[in-house]
Amino acid sequence: MTAKQLAATLYTRTAERTYRPEHLNADTVRRLIRRARTNRTGVEAVHIYECTGRDGTAVHIAYIRYAPDHWSNVTDVLDVYEIPTAALTDL
Repeated sequence: MTAKQLAATLYTRTAERTYRPEHLNADTVRRLIRRARTNRTGVEAVHIYECTGRDGTAVHIAYIRYAPDHWSNVTDVLDVYEIPTAALTDL
């Protein structure tokens, strides 16, 4: 399997609602996390944790909290990416 075949899942939450999970390939997730890390004005925090998923597999959780004024009409937005570790290490 290649990194593009293994899907990561994005969960977006605001203060008012939770959006349905979105499945992305690992390359897209890497690009989005890198972009968030370099965004000094729109992103408050980027954290990545290693843990075990619900099914017992190794996963990385990336947590991105956006600044209050980054999105219109919303004060609290965060993205949580659930990435299978195999997607990150399979080259």
